[in-house]
Amino acid sequence: MEGGAVLERRIDLPRAIVWDALIDPVLVEGWLHPTARPLAGATGERLDPAPGETAVLETVLDPFGHIRFELDERDGGTRGTVTVFRVRCGSLAGWSDRVDDLENLLRGHPVDWTAHPAAERHA
Repeated sequence: MEGGAVLERRIDLPRAIVWDALIDPVLVEGWLHPTARPLAGATGERLDPAPGETAVLETVLDPFGHIRFELDERDGGTRGTVTVFRVRCGSLAGWSDRVDDLENLLRGHPVDWTAHPAAERHA
């Protein structure tokens, strides 16, 4: 995916943990959307995290459109490594909140979709 907007965030967890939140349907439901399945809509390169390489998941998702997730692992953080998480898409509208939701999920607090309007719970 070339062009588009980019949001980058440093997450104080190892890349493998963040990667699982992109590919496990139960975890995806806890932060992105109750019906989102990134692997089902994969259109581009998918890499399982390999040391020293960027992990990439490029997908098309309703209602978000074409998205590219990129994860790099760096030294540091409370567990020895941190993840540099990037999302590339046509518009960053709402993505800062989604990445906040991802971080909350990874700390044990998934989104309670029943507290959201019905239109947000169904794509």
